[in-house]
Amino acid sequence: MTATAATTGTSRWFRNAQLSLGTATVAGTGLLLVGDVDPVNEMISDAVQTVPGALLLMVAACGLASAGLWLLAGARRTLPRSPLLTTMLAVWCASLVAVAFFPTNLPGAEPGVAAVVHRVGAGLMAALPPLIALLVADLAGRRTPGEPGRVRLLRAAGLTSLAVCVAFGALHGPAVLAGTGVLPYAGLFERILMALVIVVAGLCAWVIADQERT
Repeated sequence: MTATAATTGTSRWFRNAQLSLGTATVAGTGLLLVGDVDPVNEMISDAVQTVPGALLLMVAACGLASAGLWLLAGARRTLPRSPLLTTMLAVWCASLVAVAFFPTNLPGAEPGVAAVVHRVGAGLMAALPPLIALLVADLAGRRTPGEPGRVRLLRAAGLTSLAVCVAFGALHGPAVLAGTGVLPYAGLFERILMALVIVVAGLCAWVIADQERT
């Protein structure tokens, strides 16, 4: 890494993480327009019922998986070594690959193996980012005397997204397990959670890049 890259925060991993998150954001926004899914009352994964929706879902998930790999690269070169962070990021990336390539069942159809894998992947995809954010904030706080504002912001975002994730799981999980269908406004709730996932991942990259410059 050159001195210029270190001082300006334009390391390759950071640029690629931003590009990957941007790709996921564009594809996720596109899912509001295609896929024949009600964004308020239907789940994002139901977009697989149309080819454009299935493709956008795959692009969004792969974009996030790519961002996770670049975050891992940045964390390994900047933050104190943490096998836990490495494992969590690796599992998160794997869960996103599962979401991308193991589609859920079509509405009204019985869930098969692919749908079960998809649901497990989707759960990990939503649950891990808040924990990753809190761990990155903790590692960055250890490395820097005091606690920079970016670290405090990341910790706050991690706690917020964790609360939303727990609330969504508590409300939606039992309905899925019981096979009773989704609750009213579950689609809107899920999309808010996914937006928080992207924000948290972006903040993680921001904090790690800041640590790289110090």
